Amino acid sequence: MINSNFGMWIRGMVLAVMGSSVGLGEIGLQVPKEAPVGSTMEVRWTDKAAKGRGDVTKEDGSKLEKDGSYGYVSPKAEAVEVTVPKTPGRYGVVFSEQGKGSSGLVTFEATAVTASVSGPAKAAIGETVEVEFTGPSYAKDLVSFGTAEGGTLKGASYKYPSNERDGTLALRAPMEAGSYTLLYLMGDVVLAKQGIEVGGTSATVKAAATVQAGGVLEVLWTGPDNEGDFVTLHDGAGKRVSGHSYMGSSKGGIVSVAVPEELGKYEVVYVTGGVILARQGVEVVPVSATLEAKAEVMAEMAFEVAWTGPGNRNDRIVLVKMGEGESLVGYTYLDPAEAVATVEAPKEAGEYELRYRTEKGEVLATRPIRVVPAPEKPGLLEVLTNPKAELGEHSAIEVILDASGSMLKQQDGKRRIEIARETLISLITDTIPEGTPFALRVFGHKEADSCRTDLEVPLLPLDVDQLTPIIGGINAVNLAKTPIADSLTAVGQDLKGVTGELVVILLTDGEETCGGDPALAIRGLRLQGTDIRVNIVGYAIDDEGLKQSFESWAALGGGQYLNAPSGEELSKALRQALAVPYKVYRGGEFVAEGVSGGAEHELPAGEYEVRFRRDGKAQVKKVGVIAETRVQVTLP
Repeated sequence: MINSNFGMWIRGMVLAVMGSSVGLGEIGLQVPKEAPVGSTMEVRWTDKAAKGRGDVTKEDGSKLEKDGSYGYVSPKAEAVEVTVPKTPGRYGVVFSEQGKGSSGLVTFEATAVTASVSGPAKAAIGETVEVEFTGPSYAKDLVSFGTAEGGTLKGASYKYPSNERDGTLALRAPMEAGSYTLLYLMGDVVLAKQGIEVGGTSATVKAAATVQAGGVLEVLWTGPDNEGDFVTLHDGAGKRVSGHSYMGSSKGGIVSVAVPEELGKYEVVYVTGGVILARQGVEVVPVSATLEAKAEVMAEMAFEVAWTGPGNRNDRIVLVKMGEGESLVGYTYLDPAEAVATVEAPKEAGEYELRYRTEKGEVLATRPIRVVPAPEKPGLLEVLTNPKAELGEHSAIEVILDASGSMLKQQDGKRRIEIARETLISLITDTIPEGTPFALRVFGHKEADSCRTDLEVPLLPLDVDQLTPIIGGINAVNLAKTPIADSLTAVGQDLKGVTGELVVILLTDGEETCGGDPALAIRGLRLQGTDIRVNIVGYAIDDEGLKQSFESWAALGGGQYLNAPSGEELSKALRQALAVPYKVYRGGEFVAEGVSGGAEHELPAGEYEVRFRRDGKAQVKKVGVIAETRVQVTLP
């Protein structure tokens, strides 16, 4: 591009000179004979004691009405810079000191520059079009949509060519049909333009006429599928009441939309660039649930609860102690892929009640339950796993790494992204066996103000030597956003064809900021019929509400939420995310659950089975528990 060939004398934007009694001839101003319009030109002087002000002027030394630049020179400076006017022609530089007027004149030639823009002749409203360009690529140059006559267009999509390294950029077409131009602008000067016709487009949405409160609505759609298009739910006043459900990569398909608990009439809408292309009415109707469990359970023992109900986001089964001042003693989030939930009985015996509670706190079902004392002399069961155990040839691991702007924050003298890189490299070096099918997806590391997510390492056998420099080269970008839902949705395609166990680890330090719905994305993954669990590692999270959201998402994904307030805890959490989940049974009755390497269990003496899955296959380890004794069992 032109700006790369101007030479070392093109640098900044302002000529500066700071007052002196020395005249122009005496200070020895040195100005290049010519410079391209709009560029910066370096000006030097021989008298190092000179102080005064310098101005870019007309050829005769008179004042420029626009495009003039000035500045100040101090004895400490060796050179200053001036912006060359944007119109070709001959100009001058004069010197003056405060209260004494200007003196002397040195002239130079501002030479013309050229540019070009090339894009499609036609585009649909809101469509993202690719534009090729050439030009000087000064810092404030723009490529943008303009009016049919070549004027600037308020609110039009634009990009800075100086930020693009391959001569191409993407612009979003206006949201009104009509005639427009693609412009290359140097300030208010149009260096190049091309006409483009923007036409109308259409879309459709089709969904059930009714949907249960707090549920999920499946929407069949067709439309332009422009970048950022989404389907959402509006209330009667036209206010959005659901997260964005982005389309995908086809011109039609099905998306899921979260439904509020408030009953009433709503509209499903297809939105592109802030414009609604299609809409359909839908009514939110009441929902019900049931709970089934044993009438009596032992204190501190886990037990199963069979449930029916909507299984919506943040729905949970809570355990409440009955009597004066009812108190919440425990809860478990519901996984809609599992018809049975597990609850741990409290230490204190007494009368309790199980309740099915929605996100908004509505109780849909209840079940009384009695907790009886545990045996006086239990044994301890500790379940471990080989840290280098093979996951299985039919299984796979995918890590989703948050490299958004918040990961630039400092912790313990380092940026969070540095600590995350180090811990991830340690994970693949010390914990995950070489050759394990592995994929890495990253977001936030490419563009500011972007919801981009990239599969940096496609699913391949883990090669530490090849993967280490890739991880080491990931840097967070300031102001980059957090597309958690889009990244999770992409996992289905990233790990397509894997028939065994799929372990997904999302490492993030913040909430979704791209309008997506991570809960729906996880639900979609689980309903694909794969043996998948989604573990969420929350790094330096101090918002309790966000922690609860992460916990509920992990429950939807059949995985764990692991809180990591520090770099040391982050390393532990990543290793624990690879732990094997298991359940413990006695005589066919469920009594406990956990993950390998986690908390030990107090159990009555007797024979038990530890049930778990490896490479998509169910496995069992038998173990005897002895009173007042710690027994360990290691999963393969």
